[in-house]
Amino acid sequence: MKIEFSDLGDWGQETELVSEYDPNGPVIRINSRVADKLPPEERAAFVKRAIAHELYHHMEHCGDIPIIADRGAREEAASSFPSTSVSHARNAAQDRLHRIT
Repeated sequence: MKIEFSDLGDWGQETELVSEYDPNGPVIRINSRVADKLPPEERAAFVKRAIAHELYHHMEHCGDIPIIADRGAREEAASSFPSTSVSHARNAAQDRLHRIT
């Protein structure tokens, strides 16, 4: 999994894209427009939340967790995915790798 900061564009006044998941990398892109505006003490928490959110989508893509049909409910689940689950995602990826090899 690659994680990078990218300018994810201008989404208007009311909506700001925080991050995105691209299964073709796979890569998580964190919006540099948002991160760059934050003070350092807030930036680390922002990055952890963005990574956790997108790891949820990665785990959906890999079949580690079921895909929720309703988009709003799926995004809510991703947003509430705990940042402590990063280690769970890493372990699941290692398990998948061992099954392949």
